[in-house]
Amino acid sequence: MTGYLSYKNDLNDPALASAFDELSLWSSRFGALLIDNIELRRDSMILDLGCGNGFPSFELANLFGASCHVTGMDIWREGLNRARSKQSSHKRSNLSLLEADGASMPFPDSTFDVIVSNVGLNNFADPQSVLAQCHRVLRRGGKLYLTTNTKGHFAQFYEVFRRVLTETGRPDQIDRLNANEIHRGTEETIIRLLSGAGFDINRIIEKSFDMRFVDGSAMLNHSLTKIGFLDGWRDVAGPDDETVIFEKVEKLLNDEAAKSGELRMTVPMLFIEARKPNGA
Repeated sequence: MTGYLSYKNDLNDPALASAFDELSLWSSRFGALLIDNIELRRDSMILDLGCGNGFPSFELANLFGASCHVTGMDIWREGLNRARSKQSSHKRSNLSLLEADGASMPFPDSTFDVIVSNVGLNNFADPQSVLAQCHRVLRRGGKLYLTTNTKGHFAQFYEVFRRVLTETGRPDQIDRLNANEIHRGTEETIIRLLSGAGFDINRIIEKSFDMRFVDGSAMLNHSLTKIGFLDGWRDVAGPDDETVIFEKVEKLLNDEAAKSGELRMTVPMLFIEARKPNGA
């Protein structure tokens, strides 16, 4: 019962520093929403779908404790390698990590009691197939918890981007921008996906937060923007026009920040608890 008392921190160990350097402010907002609302139950088999470099897998393994087991799964090999490098510091024997595709999960039917996915849904190439697999590998009465950022994400940016494309007479690019914006889905479209996969919806929580930037240049150069969003926006503009278009967008965002004192981008958050019916 008191084996944890033998643990000693070695603050000179680079692996320990690595283990704690694991979470972006972006992911933490959604992760807190998920963890604040997940049911904690002993003897649970848990799947973290799209675990990336280990969040929230390690946190779940800590919160649920030794009677439970967490499997973190992702197709991102480098992210999983980063997660594996933390194992020696976290020392969680109730956590395993697996490289696999959510659309073709390598588990028998009815393996898990709980599946979580933190900001993963709109990154799946085929979310319908992924949710069908979630239904298959969940036990009857099992729960799926997911968080996602829905349409309305960075709405202020999309408004400026759309204005620039409209003023420069680029209807094809406006169509691409609309598709880029809507691909995150809405509460209604996500509920339809879950219901179509056979889930009952237990609970929905909607929240939002603002990301603050000193101006548009800071926003466009932010690491989150460059890693998570910029490629899609550049595809909208196209290689021949992207320089001119983004110069105009950046200027308008900077002008707005100069008037307002800062630039704010709204991020809507959706939490859904879904359940596989007992009779499924």
